[in-house]
Amino acid sequence: MTEPAFTLANRMALSLAEVAEVLGVSENHVRALLPELPHVHLGRRVVIPVDSLRAWLRERARTERGKVDRAVDEILGEIRSDKISSLR
Repeated sequence: MTEPAFTLANRMALSLAEVAEVLGVSENHVRALLPELPHVHLGRRVVIPVDSLRAWLRERARTERGKVDRAVDEILGEIRSDKISSLR
């Protein structure tokens, strides 16, 4: 079995359809994200640099993780304060 000529590891940029496939979302969803995604216009074609997409995903995951951490801290704080109030 021969390897494909281009793999994600050796691609510099992906089309919107390829980004959608890699992320497991629709191409319409990728188009909706386009204002915040790093992208390059090559004439009428739009491509997403692979390295920039990876960095964007890492930052997005970090942001999401921070939101979850803050929510957990807030809930735990409320539980602690409820326990302290009930002990008085």
